[in-house]
Amino acid sequence: MIFNWRDAALSVLTIWWRLTKPCTVGVRGLVLNDAGEMLLVRHSYGGRNWFLPGGGHRGAESPDEALVREMREETGLEVAVTRLIGVYFYAGGYKRDHIYIFACQVVVGGVRRTGGEIADIGWFAPDALPENLMLGMARILADWRSGRTGYGRIMAAGVRAGDEI
Repeated sequence: MIFNWRDAALSVLTIWWRLTKPCTVGVRGLVLNDAGEMLLVRHSYGGRNWFLPGGGHRGAESPDEALVREMREETGLEVAVTRLIGVYFYAGGYKRDHIYIFACQVVVGGVRRTGGEIADIGWFAPDALPENLMLGMARILADWRSGRTGYGRIMAAGVRAGDEI
């Protein structure tokens, strides 16, 4: 078995987060190509689910500035934020996240994996997305398709279905 330092680091962070239960701010972007396909990434650590590209907010950045930076870091794309799809609250076993989801358009660049954080990257038709998607994806897609700005809770394992707002 090969030692994976990212999984080890994630385990240490998980223990720390379980003890402190910090509240974080995350950003994710929904980007479509000319064929109408959605860009998704799969990380090289953790549950290895498919996610909308994005990441964590830093210090003095606004959420949309954080997304532009994260998209460049994860995918190599320069994007422009076109609208807020929603803000969703996730309170998993050891996390409390507020996640801003934005619709974006590509300004320049081609998709490429950047660094070891991203295991896979790909374009998928919105009606033929891969299995093992990020939590709350159905709610996020419904808000995006309807054009409304959503706010709600993303369900975690063990949360009753009626608890999702």
